[in-house]
Amino acid sequence: MALRLLLPPPLAATLLIAQTQGIGSSAPDCCLKNSRKAISSSLVKSYSLQGPDSGCLLRAVVLTTKGNKKICASPTDPAIQKVMQDVDNKVKNDKKGKKKGQSSRPRGRPKRQKRQQV
Repeated sequence: MALRLLLPPPLAATLLIAQTQGIGSSAPDCCLKNSRKAISSSLVKSYSLQGPDSGCLLRAVVLTTKGNKKICASPTDPAIQKVMQDVDNKVKNDKKGKKKGQSSRPRGRPKRQKRQQV
């Protein structure tokens, strides 16, 4: 009743429908099965683990490709464990490079500078 008094009826109905449909809920997006296809570690930019602790029934590694596609894989697969290790090493090396003072500027020819008029 308090909602009806504060908001016009069409707006109150819209909010109620949005709540019942789960808009804005924090339900996890879980893998339902694992892929059996091999994937190269050069295509993977990151990964995350899912399981009962994250609200999902299936234990899986969710690989995120450079094209932002999600691939579910088995965490016990040796090839997937190697991909995870490669991603971890790549991230660790990137952090070390930035700490040593290496610039992240693009390599190649330097930009041509404009001539000053005298």
